[in-house]
Amino acid sequence: MSSRIEEELRLLRTRFPDLEFVLSGNWVRLKSYRLPQGWNRQTTDVAFQILEPPQGPYGIYVPTGLQFGGSRPANYSEPSTNVPFIGETWGIFSWTFGDGEWKPATTAAGGSNYLNWALGFAARFAEGI
Repeated sequence: MSSRIEEELRLLRTRFPDLEFVLSGNWVRLKSYRLPQGWNRQTTDVAFQILEPPQGPYGIYVPTGLQFGGSRPANYSEPSTNVPFIGETWGIFSWTFGDGEWKPATTAAGGSNYLNWALGFAARFAEGI
């Protein structure tokens, strides 16, 4: 594992101490991510891949069956062809970081990072459909 990925994981664990990490594919799972009202679950697991800079992350993975107001949300498809965790079925939200610009710095804390990426999921879920 690269030192950058280790740094990203340390930063993520400041807010998500029980995250699960799988080295094969650099997958992260955040358990019980709180969802706002309107979703068919109060919480959901979310997953994403940590990529080496300058590549930025893409997509929010959730276990299949997530709905908002009784319907499948926009920009969401299931099942995902990319499987974060073997033996499970996941869907994916087509979603990018903030304004779409990923600007990593020499250190994870100095620029765009996966902690801000994960905290940004709340904005997508607040949109609902």
